Amino acid sequence: MKVIILSGGKGTRLWPLSRENFPKQFIRLFSKNSLFQETVKRALKLTSEDEILVITGEKYEWLIRSELEEIGTENVQVIVEPVGRNTAPAIALGIKKLLSLETPPSETILVLPSDHLIKEVDKFVEAVKKGEKVAKEGYIVLFGEKPSYPETGYGYIRIADNIIESVYDVERFEEKPDYEKAKEYVSDGKHLWNCGIFLFTLERIVKDYTQLMPGIRLNLKYQDFKEAFEEFPNISFDYAILEKTKKLAVVKMEVGWSDVGSWKAVYDNMAKDVNGNVIVGDVEILQTQNSFLLSQGKNLIACVGLEDFVIIGTEDATLIIRKEDSQKVREIVKDLERKGDERAIEHITMFTPFGSITKLENGERYKIRKIVVKKGKEIPLRMHHHRTVHFIILKGTAEVKVGNTQKYYHENESFFIPKSVPYKIINVGKIPLEMIEVQSGEYLGEDDVETLE
Repeated sequence: MKVIILSGGKGTRLWPLSRENFPKQFIRLFSKNSLFQETVKRALKLTSEDEILVITGEKYEWLIRSELEEIGTENVQVIVEPVGRNTAPAIALGIKKLLSLETPPSETILVLPSDHLIKEVDKFVEAVKKGEKVAKEGYIVLFGEKPSYPETGYGYIRIADNIIESVYDVERFEEKPDYEKAKEYVSDGKHLWNCGIFLFTLERIVKDYTQLMPGIRLNLKYQDFKEAFEEFPNISFDYAILEKTKKLAVVKMEVGWSDVGSWKAVYDNMAKDVNGNVIVGDVEILQTQNSFLLSQGKNLIACVGLEDFVIIGTEDATLIIRKEDSQKVREIVKDLERKGDERAIEHITMFTPFGSITKLENGERYKIRKIVVKKGKEIPLRMHHHRTVHFIILKGTAEVKVGNTQKYYHENESFFIPKSVPYKIINVGKIPLEMIEVQSGEYLGEDDVETLE
C-alpha cells in the first residue's frame, strides 16, 4: 500500500496557536508529537517509510523535514507543490509521482489529511484493511465516523446497501447541516461524518482523473506535469472526482476521529478537571467552569467567573471567545489580514532549512531574535548593506567565516558582522547551536538579506 499525506492548509481556525506559516498539523496538544507526526506514525502501521509521500507547499518543506527527522522517518518522500492548489491537484501530484516510479496499476493508495485526530489507531488500521478489500474490487473507498453528537461543522455521508461488514455503498453526500438537520442525521443511523480519507487503486483513480478532470493532465511526463501545475483547476477532490464518479463505498468507523477544526473540537477531545476545564500552561482560575484556557510562553492567564469560554494566549496574541462561537475565529484572522497585520500569518517562531528563528523584540532601529542551527547545518553565505549584526552564543560551537577570516566560537562568546561584509555560520558541534542575534541599522527589511550561495 502507498500512502499520500496532504499537508497544506492555512491554520486559521486554531489561531493564534496555528497560523498560515505554522498551521494546525504542527501543533502539539494531544501528545508529545504533532498531528502531522501522529499521521505519519499511523501510516507506518500500514506500510513502510519509503512507501509514504507527503504533499506540501514550499513554505512548509523544511518544517516537514524537521518533523520527520525528529521521529526518525527521513525516508518518507516529501513532494513540494510548485504552487498552492486545492486537494484535487495535490492528490494528482502524488499520483503522477507514483506513475513516474512505475507503480503497478493494482497498487492501493490511501490518502490522509495530516491534521486530523484519531484516538483508536488499531481500530483505524482494521477499518483501512476492510476498505482495501473493496478498493481492490474497483471502488473508491471513503471513511466515515459514526456521529456521536449533532456537529454542524462536518459534511455527512448517507449510506445505502451493505457491501461487507461495516462497508456500505454511498447513497449521497450531505453538506454541512444546521443543528436540527444534524440531530436527524445522528438519530437515523444512516449518516456518517465524512472524514476526508480516501482509498483506491492506482488504475481506478487514473481512469477517473482522465475521464472526469482532464484539465489535470496525468498524461504528461512528471517534470512537465509540475511545470503545468499552475494551470490546473483549483478544485477539491470531492467536487472534481467524488461527486461525479460512480461505485463509491464508505467504511463505518468508531475510532475517535475528529478534524479538530475549532477550539471547541479541541476542548471536546482533551482531558478535563472536575469543573469541566481544560488548562494548559501558566493559568490561574477562580469560579470558572467548562472552559479551555491555554497560556503559551511566559504569559500568565488569570480569570474569574467564566463559563464556556476559550482563552488562548501566545507570546504575541490572545484570543477570548465563547466556545459556541469558536468557528468564527477565521473571521478575526481575515480582519487582521485585511489590515496587513503579520500576526495573522507569522508565528513568533519561523522554521528554516538550517533550524529556526524566534522573534524576541523589535524596535525602530533594532531587532532581537533567537537563532537555532541544527547539528550539521549552516546559515549560508550572506550579507547586509543597511545593518550590523552581533551574535552571542548560548550553546554549541560555531565555525564563523567573516570576509576572509575564519574562527571558532563557543558558549558565552560573541562575534560581530559589519555592514556589506559576507559571512557564514556553520554548526560544527554535536548539539544544536543556539544564539542571540541583535540587528541594528537604518533599515531592517528582509530584502536587505542578500544570499550569496
